[in-house]
Amino acid sequence: MNRLLTIGLAAAAALFNLSSPAPLAAEPAATQPAEALADSAAADARFAELLTGATMVGKYTVEGSDAAPKNDRYRIIKAVKADGDNWAITSSVEYKGFGIPVTLTVPVKWAGDTPVIEVTDQKIPGIGTFTARVLFYGDHYVGTWSGGAGHGGTLWGRIEHAEPVTRPATQPNR
Repeated sequence: MNRLLTIGLAAAAALFNLSSPAPLAAEPAATQPAEALADSAAADARFAELLTGATMVGKYTVEGSDAAPKNDRYRIIKAVKADGDNWAITSSVEYKGFGIPVTLTVPVKWAGDTPVIEVTDQKIPGIGTFTARVLFYGDHYVGTWSGGAGHGGTLWGRIEHAEPVTRPATQPNR
């Protein structure tokens, strides 16, 4: 369960052509803030769309272990922009065969057009303290994680969305 929660912190991404903020020198000073804000809002909306209803499917390693990378799968229910750089990410954490929704608030920083979840020593009651950096680009993610005291590694994979359910057209009653 710690491994899933760590990815959730990262989750915890196909960013559909995210835009970086407008170039500073190309626009008159009066229009820069509004345009930069619009670009930022559009990038945030695409990131939320990318993560909401997605499944992160990939692998992770444990540093210092010679074992092969382990499969990892993590379902994100929704991602919502909160105050400042913070995002509320609700994930389904498997516990004793049940998917339990857990919402974590995590900071997301932007490296140009690329969102990066930056969690440092975040305490999760009953689970532990975690540090993670996870970058999302296209439909992939990659990052590092640490559960403290020499327990950490790398993670990577793809962001997948379920195919939309198609329903047959209904016929009107005659």
